[in-house]
Amino acid sequence: MRRLLGCALAAALAIAVPTHATAQGYPEKGKTLTIVVPFSAGGATDIMARLIGQKFAEQWGVTAVVVNKPGADLLIGSQEVTRAKKDGYTMGLTSHSIALNKVVREGFPFDPSKDFDSVGMVGISSYVLAVDQRSPYKTFQDLEAASQAASDKFSYASCCTGTFIATEMLKEATKLKGLHIPYKGSAPAVNAMMGGETQFIMDTVTAVKPFIDSGKLRPLLITTREGSGALPGVPGLKDAKIPGTFEIAVWWGMVLPPATPPEIVAEANRTLNRILSMPDVRQRMEGFQIDVLQSTPKEMTERWQTDLDKYTKLVKAANLSFAN
Repeated sequence: MRRLLGCALAAALAIAVPTHATAQGYPEKGKTLTIVVPFSAGGATDIMARLIGQKFAEQWGVTAVVVNKPGADLLIGSQEVTRAKKDGYTMGLTSHSIALNKVVREGFPFDPSKDFDSVGMVGISSYVLAVDQRSPYKTFQDLEAASQAASDKFSYASCCTGTFIATEMLKEATKLKGLHIPYKGSAPAVNAMMGGETQFIMDTVTAVKPFIDSGKLRPLLITTREGSGALPGVPGLKDAKIPGTFEIAVWWGMVLPPATPPEIVAEANRTLNRILSMPDVRQRMEGFQIDVLQSTPKEMTERWQTDLDKYTKLVKAANLSFAN
């Protein structure tokens, strides 16, 4: 019996040692770090991934490669990360959209709070509610009051599911009224609103800032509690006296395959937060109207779950439906 127990212990140690050794030796110089991006090349997320990848390469002495895996509502790229080795050399740069897809896409086979190990958040960008510069509405309260007085004539433009959800969440939290008019892209939505087809628009800071800077749009509200450095002076939900604690925004974060050794997750998080503290990284991200947002792995996982909960609650409360 003693010999059998000894053999069993030796076998268990033989299995455990490689994982422990991998974690202790992480990161290893000369290795290749693959960062999977579930979006096409050339966009803000792709450029962000390449910037962060370059910094990981410098910090760790590794080669960083960005692989774009767009399609299927982020599912293709997400599953690429989930199925990768748990050695810390395959990461993903993903966004809040994966949580949104879980709620609005029927049968979506992915739960980000369970199917990823969070490394840490990277950045956040608000949605913006804006009106035509020629509009009589100077504040959100002006727009809210007018929408109640003429609710049958009020509508808003949005380009996609995220902007639709953001507006409906704001409507649930306030007395704002407005019929949703969908458009195939931010540019058509902005043009339609400026042409008088709708009374206001909800879109990302990145999409509407050029129109705000050129004086064509007037921003009334940012959908985070404290506002955004990308649009200083535009009130956030707190300054606009929107009740409650809700907020909604576009955000990005780094992830690893589920059940990655905690020592690897911790080291990746430390390095990521060090990278995000670099002035050149912050400056580059601010150029995309993205505010740097650092976190612990736990805080990012909690953000996933918070988003899932609030999206689910909204869809039920507002009886929303989506084409799948």
